[in-house]
Amino acid sequence: MEKLETLSPEQVAEAIGASAWWVREQARRGRIPHLRLGRGRIRFLPEHIDALVRRATVKEYEVDPEPVDISTLGATERSVRAHLRPRRTEGQSLF
Repeated sequence: MEKLETLSPEQVAEAIGASAWWVREQARRGRIPHLRLGRGRIRFLPEHIDALVRRATVKEYEVDPEPVDISTLGATERSVRAHLRPRRTEGQSLF
């Protein structure tokens, strides 16, 4: 059986330019595959790092050339009334 080379969170963090805390947190939250050896000892295989990079990569997206109709996001009746109400000044009573 061949020996598997594993990486520590510190080694992974240095390789990708992140903090070791962030790498551990991604593993703890189940966002990236990892090995758990012993009591809380987290190790990574090279394919785990590939999965981390794929998950953290922001893909390019195309901008929709058609403008979006945002008229449905207009002011509500309640927000219009709130803006029409006179503002209180300092020292003025509510009643």
